[in-house]
Amino acid sequence: MAASAELSTSATDGLPAPLPSSVMWLPASALNCYEGDATHRDWLLTPGLLTQRIRAAATDQFSMRLLNERRCGDEFVREIDMSCDKTVWLFAHTRIPAETAKRHDWLTRIGERTLGEAIAEQTSLERAPFRFAQAYPEAWLVERALKHAGLAPRPIWVRHSAFRIEAAPFDLYEVFMPSIGSR
Repeated sequence: MAASAELSTSATDGLPAPLPSSVMWLPASALNCYEGDATHRDWLLTPGLLTQRIRAAATDQFSMRLLNERRCGDEFVREIDMSCDKTVWLFAHTRIPAETAKRHDWLTRIGERTLGEAIAEQTSLERAPFRFAQAYPEAWLVERALKHAGLAPRPIWVRHSAFRIEAAPFDLYEVFMPSIGSR
């Protein structure tokens, strides 16, 4: 079973950057050059609601857990995992600047739904093209996701989505576990 992913910071502390500034972000068109596993690449490139695809693949073994949803420094942070038969397939980390959270407080009250399900209802939402990075376990977010999933340190793919709702920004980082889609 996955270990707890409790934040180790108080509500007033800031968090480190999810990934170091030196990470090489790639556009979707470059993934063929860097990810040789066609199945894993297909999961990374999921265009629609990733939650729906994970639910469909996991069928009755699907679970989603809200791990954290609270203010940390000048951001509101939310973390969930999505699993199949207690194996974590995806670890998601959302950062919402305080000003965005103030203007759109529904983002701080998503609760037991996924972010994808909550934003699917929004008509004024803009999403920049996905960016992808193969990050190493020394990166704060990768270390955290691997520890939560009970996996040994290894490089892992992260997909970043930059959103704007009525010009107010927020970010989603999705950590794709090696077992995603495997039953």
